[in-house]
This record gives sequence, structure tokens and C-alpha cells, in this order.
Amino acid sequence: MTKEIRSFKHLLGKLEGISEAQLEAHFGLYEGYVKKLNEIEEKLTKTDKSLTNYSFGEYAELKRRYTVPYNGTYLHELYFDNLVASGKPSAKFEELATKSFGGFDGWKADAKATGLAVPGWVVTCIETTTGRLQNIQIMEHHIGLPVNHIPVLVLDVWEHAFFLDYKANRGAYIDVFFKNINWDVVNERIALFFR
Repeated sequence: MTKEIRSFKHLLGKLEGISEAQLEAHFGLYEGYVKKLNEIEEKLTKTDKSLTNYSFGEYAELKRRYTVPYNGTYLHELYFDNLVASGKPSAKFEELATKSFGGFDGWKADAKATGLAVPGWVVTCIETTTGRLQNIQIMEHHIGLPVNHIPVLVLDVWEHAFFLDYKANRGAYIDVFFKNINWDVVNERIALFFR
């Protein structure tokens, strides 16, 4: 199945502190992940699986790298979808933040510290076995997502997400990200889990 590239042009001019030039550059990177995902999926259907082993094989290498464009595609979509300031944190998010971090400010401080500590992603997840929130780091799109974690808020902290606007000041970008959260989307993701 071919993955379609989604358009996020509706974000242009709607984000506080994130320029149109920064967004356009970011959209191009996302489109590259979708194209590479489609390329790998097509190659997987045509590659001779009988020649595969752990040491080397085209099929083995395609499988090893598959998660990079897959997560690169879907993490970007989750990130873009949870942008454009809207709503406020739901009572359920506030409850989870209190249970997991001592309150909303504790969640926010932990999310920022997590973002300052990694070039990659910060994903606020519901850990399914405890029902608690966790801010996890994902590196290279495919390293660090634990099992039993459902993403509810995604923050891209790769330099490509902020460098045109903030140079190397990742912290200033994270502060601006918090102002642009679409809480309606985040609240819906949480509500789906707790149905």
C-alpha cells in the first residue's frame, strides 16, 4: 500500500514563533520520509527472502531500516497534528500530569528537560500498564520507543524543526512549542485510550 503525503499547509501563518520558512523546510523533510517509506515497502515485496541471514542480505537490511522512515513519517504527522494553539489541557490530562509529575508544571518541566537532553523526539505517552504519563526520548526515529506506550503529544527536537528560527537555542524553541499545542487533538488522543 502506498502512503500518501499529507499536506500541513494549513499551519502556515498560524503558529506563534515558528516561521513559514521553517515550516516549509520541515514539510519537505517529512515528504522525504514518506517517499522512502514507500520505496522500502515496495522493495520488500520484490526482494528474495530466501537469501536473508543475520550477517547480511538485502531483505534483512530493508527490514532493519524500515522503522526509520516509518516512524519519521508518523511522528511528523503526530507532531504537525498537535500544532496550532487550541483549547486547554483536559481534566484527564491534568489528572494524569498530577499523578505522574506532581502537576501540569511538573509535566512541562520534565518535557522540556527531556527535549534538551536529546536530538530527536520527545513523546508524551500513556504507559498502558500503569496508565501514567511519561515523557520519552526517541533518537533517530527508531531508537527509544518502549513497548506499552501510546503517544499523546509529540515534540520534534531535531535541529531541522527549529534551526532557521532559533539557531542552536533548542530551549527557546521548546518554550514556543508549548504555546502552539493543539490541546483539542491531545485531549482526543487521551480520551481514545480511556474509553
